[in-house]
Amino acid sequence: MKAFLLCAFLAAANALAPIHTSKYAVPGRYIVKLKEHGDLKTTLNILHSNTLFEGGVEVLKKFQKVFNGFSAKLSPRAVSMLQKLDFVEYIEEDAIVKAASIASWGLDRIDQVALPLDDVYQPIGDGSGVHAYVIDTGINANHNDFSGRASIAYDALGGSGIDCNGHGTHCAGTVAGDAYGVAKGALVYGVRVLNCFGSGYTSGIVDACEWVASNGNRPAIGSFSLGGGASSSLDAAVEALINDGITVSVAAGNDDDDACDYSPARTGPAITVGATDVYDDRAYFSNYGTCVDIFAPGVSITSTWIGGTDATNTISGTSMACPHVTGAAAILLGNDSSLSPADIKSTLLSKSISGAISDVGTGSPNLLLYIAEGSGGGSPTDPSDPTDPSDPTDPIVPGGCGGYFNVSGDSFTSPNFPSDYDNNEECSYVIEAPAGQAVLLSFSSFDVESHSTCSYDAVKVYEGTSSTGTLVANLCGSTIPDAVYTSGNQAFVSFTTDSSVTAGGFRATVTFVDPSNLPKSCGDTWTDDTGVLTSPNWPNGYDNNVECEYFVQGSSGQTIRDGASPSSTLLAKLCGSTLPGTYTSSGSNLYVKFYTDSSVTYGGFSASYTLQ
Repeated sequence: MKAFLLCAFLAAANALAPIHTSKYAVPGRYIVKLKEHGDLKTTLNILHSNTLFEGGVEVLKKFQKVFNGFSAKLSPRAVSMLQKLDFVEYIEEDAIVKAASIASWGLDRIDQVALPLDDVYQPIGDGSGVHAYVIDTGINANHNDFSGRASIAYDALGGSGIDCNGHGTHCAGTVAGDAYGVAKGALVYGVRVLNCFGSGYTSGIVDACEWVASNGNRPAIGSFSLGGGASSSLDAAVEALINDGITVSVAAGNDDDDACDYSPARTGPAITVGATDVYDDRAYFSNYGTCVDIFAPGVSITSTWIGGTDATNTISGTSMACPHVTGAAAILLGNDSSLSPADIKSTLLSKSISGAISDVGTGSPNLLLYIAEGSGGGSPTDPSDPTDPSDPTDPIVPGGCGGYFNVSGDSFTSPNFPSDYDNNEECSYVIEAPAGQAVLLSFSSFDVESHSTCSYDAVKVYEGTSSTGTLVANLCGSTIPDAVYTSGNQAFVSFTTDSSVTAGGFRATVTFVDPSNLPKSCGDTWTDDTGVLTSPNWPNGYDNNVECEYFVQGSSGQTIRDGASPSSTLLAKLCGSTLPGTYTSSGSNLYVKFYTDSSVTYGGFSASYTLQ
């Protein structure tokens, strides 16, 4: 048997690509997200060549518009191999997603500030010219209430797109029906991702987002009355739609639970909608919390159905609340097609009725949808704003400058983010994982004054709970850094700025991981079948006067200096910025030495090996 060493001097992750677990995972199905520089074709070629003889791969969908990646059926070996590829950002278990199921007085409620209802619906527009995409169970496009304004757009399940459940048609009717719809002039499209029983895969919804982003007419809005456990892939796909100019409304969920634990409800730029009843009480089933943006009618809502051209049904859920907001967004966009998703979200929150809802739930904004003339006295709230009184559990101190974090998935930002931070900041963030786990820190936005040694403004990451610990990373510039990890269960992040230039700042997310899944750095011994060797501080540049020794030891019969010591036969001596080839040992041991002098330093290297 032989060992193959593939040296990668290109940008790469500090750690093995993490595996994101899902609450309703489907065994053997995964979504793989590549980094921006990752090449999809190359990744799939590597994947197929490494699993050729075991038949452990079936690629299901390829994604390029919403993010760079694919979904596939993968064997455990294929998953393990993908984790080692530098350009894989993460691997997520594919999961079952269900319709958020549990007229209409709802229309009557959203055009008046206070009860009682007056049996009148007088909105400020009808959404004419807007294209509404309802991502759900499909649509009964021939229903009379659509008056020819409904179409089947796409079926991610490979079928005809016709609704065989009813849920999608109900939601579409609330968005744009003649009798039951909020935006009675909008064009509505069914995008089928859920089957006849109201369930589907996360990967199918990502595929639908890909289709809408690539093929959808504009101006457009999207409606997602569905959800499941937390999913980074689904969040990323929905956020990509929004970044592409499509306003998206999502159901908060029907578990009487924190919406921040569900996707796509937790997607920040989306409009997350909770449900109320005819008495302005939060529906007993509605999710709540800081990830909810607004509430809308969602109990006993009558709308279009399947089984006939005049069929109707009365059902409840945040699924029914969500399309009320989608329709309201269509009205605003129809009135002014230049509005961005952020503009529409802000306007809806500003127009909303403030303080009308009973028992909104911890952390929820007390805002009820309003789409008539004037305003209900609402105002946009930022759940990530630590000064927002609706979020008493937010660990970030006032100003966003520092905090303590002990929950995997927590996020923190620089002060004023996404606006520029101030001069003379000195912020400290302490992160503590459970014993036996390591801290992985990833950045979704990064803009800190650039300098060759980060001597002006900088984000510094240390082991432990203070700046006396080992420096792990010293970051600045406008390029999003690769993930940073610690070897222990604690991390200290320092953000300091000088008295001159300011910039947009950063947003970081904390993930707790098994340290055995992290690559070793300056010298160690490797005995696993696959692994990753990196230069110290990778990818942030090695130091001067470094001398690291790496030993790869295979079992007897497995077979890169070619042997186990500095005196073994030299296979290659490498330097420069050109990517080297692959090197093969003749025996079961491999010795690699990395050394630097006292002058110039560069980015370093990341190399993967395989024992075969």
